[in-house]
Amino acid sequence: MTTYILHGGETGIPNEHNKAFYQSWVKDFEQDFVPTILLLYFAKPESQWPNLEQQDRERFKNHTNNRQVNFTVANKDIDLLRKQIEESDVVYARGGSSDNILNLLEPLKNELAELLYEKIYVGSSAGVMVISNYTSSTKNYWRKGLGIAPINTFVHWNPEFQPELDSFRKSHNDGGFEWLRIQETEFITRSY
Repeated sequence: MTTYILHGGETGIPNEHNKAFYQSWVKDFEQDFVPTILLLYFAKPESQWPNLEQQDRERFKNHTNNRQVNFTVANKDIDLLRKQIEESDVVYARGGSSDNILNLLEPLKNELAELLYEKIYVGSSAGVMVISNYTSSTKNYWRKGLGIAPINTFVHWNPEFQPELDSFRKSHNDGGFEWLRIQETEFITRSY
């Protein structure tokens, strides 16, 4: 079973939801265990990765009372990435362009669910979209994700999007998967 921690976007806003989000990554590990957290920034330009890593290290540290972890930034080379996922306890895919992350993870589509088995997958915005069956982040923009988890998602959710969601659901076979509507700064946890 894989645990999926799925965030609607805007992880940097200081509030109790985001604090709980960062804490949720490691809450099930013993305090003396030092987990390895793989940071996937494929949804953003590579030039931004050092800044993103610094932000996530600081946010994690601040929200978890300096919990000891090993952070690793994911490599775009598929063979190295596969090995990094295998050696990680937590995989965090941060938001940005869903096209970018989908293109980079597409070669792993058929094995990603197995690579994530018994791990914690954390996704924010595009990081949620990539593992979903059908997904959207704005009105009138639907796409297929990799379908790794049996979910359909709408990130950056706002109740005003409900008519668009209803219309889409009537015209598409959603595989009978659960629909998750995740508002910004909020998160949902599922295990499959």
